[in-house]
Amino acid sequence: MSGEVNAAEWPLFHRDCSRTGFTPEEAPAHPELLWMLQTGARVFFASPTVAGGRCYCGSRDGYLYALDCRSGEFLWRARTGDEGNLSNAVSQGRVFAGSSRDGSLRAFDALSGTLLWEHQTLGPVFATPLALDGRVLIGSSDCKLYALDAGSGELLWDSQVGGELRYASCLLGQTVLSGGADGTLTAHELERGEVRWRYQTRAAINCSPSAEGETVYTGSDDRHLHAVSLEDGEMVWHFRTENAVRSTAALTATRVVLTSLDGRCYCLEKYTGMLVWSYRTNDSILSSPAVAGETVIFGSGDGFLYGLGLDSGRLSWRCRIGSPVISSPAVAGGIIYVGAEDGFLYAFGERPETPEKKQRKST
Repeated sequence: MSGEVNAAEWPLFHRDCSRTGFTPEEAPAHPELLWMLQTGARVFFASPTVAGGRCYCGSRDGYLYALDCRSGEFLWRARTGDEGNLSNAVSQGRVFAGSSRDGSLRAFDALSGTLLWEHQTLGPVFATPLALDGRVLIGSSDCKLYALDAGSGELLWDSQVGGELRYASCLLGQTVLSGGADGTLTAHELERGEVRWRYQTRAAINCSPSAEGETVYTGSDDRHLHAVSLEDGEMVWHFRTENAVRSTAALTATRVVLTSLDGRCYCLEKYTGMLVWSYRTNDSILSSPAVAGETVIFGSGDGFLYGLGLDSGRLSWRCRIGSPVISSPAVAGGIIYVGAEDGFLYAFGERPETPEKKQRKST
């Protein structure tokens, strides 16, 4: 999992262990609704994952759902008891999901949904798991980061931090990065959990960091995106928005893309933090942007899913859902998956052309 991710998969929140939110696969040019599945409650922060031809997504009804990617056919659901319904992680035939109700991390068989093991923490688990190379890491509201054996759930190490860990950690090289409710970004050594450094923002960190090269990027309720050196935890640059940044930044070779509660999507130069463009929606944005090829994709509280040109920031398309989209999109195999406040999981893509459509085009 620490290596390359198959272009037809999106197995973790924001796609990979570094949470880059980037896939080289191009997004559908004219996405249409392919299918949707109604869950028993809101699909709030939960973001879909895609692996092995299946889509997995949690709901506030306390269940984790597994669906066929192409048809949307319901395959199974497993009880997690989670009320925060944050994202799951898929690795080596297992799906990992936390629970805000009982503070457990659970591992399910990816094919059947059978519960394989569960590990209890001392506080509610809102965070999304980080699964890689036979281990899974999870933060808890008990202010600890846990590393567990992915096969057995056995505790490998835990590390106390200063604030609640309510969002996903990311990995760059052998360093695990976690943002806390006390505003601290903490770097842990992967093997034993030793703290390498801490970086302090001026307000709570209510998002997951992302990382690439020698830099870690995290938003904060202090209305900034912070770029921090992986080596020593020193600030590289920071960019101010008009409201809190509660989304995970997407990273390409030259750009950083983020959204904010101010209702804007921003594109920045990666190495300087200079603004390239911004695009305003009609409501606040909590959805973390995905970048598929040359398209930036995110949802907004105004009930639309947006597709913008990466270079220009111009609107390429938007899909009306009609309910706030807090969930972050996953893009895999030519399909965009996203949940919404109305309790549905949606799949958008290009519909295959029928013979009738082909004939109309040629005449």
